[in-house]
Amino acid sequence: MATDTRTEKEKMIAGEMHNAFTPQLLNDRAACRELIYDFNTTRPNEAEKRDEIIRKLFGQFGSNSVIETPFKCDYGYNIYWGENSFAN
Repeated sequence: MATDTRTEKEKMIAGEMHNAFTPQLLNDRAACRELIYDFNTTRPNEAEKRDEIIRKLFGQFGSNSVIETPFKCDYGYNIYWGENSFAN
């Protein structure tokens, strides 16, 4: 039987069973929480700042898109958001 040499993060991204409590995934979630906190505590007139933060967080964020606060996710880098979209 072959041994699976993939990381738990690779398994997670593939949509497979994985251990979410490895140091890498714990660190990824902690980094995400920091960005989410920054995003959720922006002022209403800070649309550019929110856009900058969400672009750091997501794998892709389309142009002319808006996500209203509060927002929550675990990792962010596995989110690919299309263009011309809005979420509240």
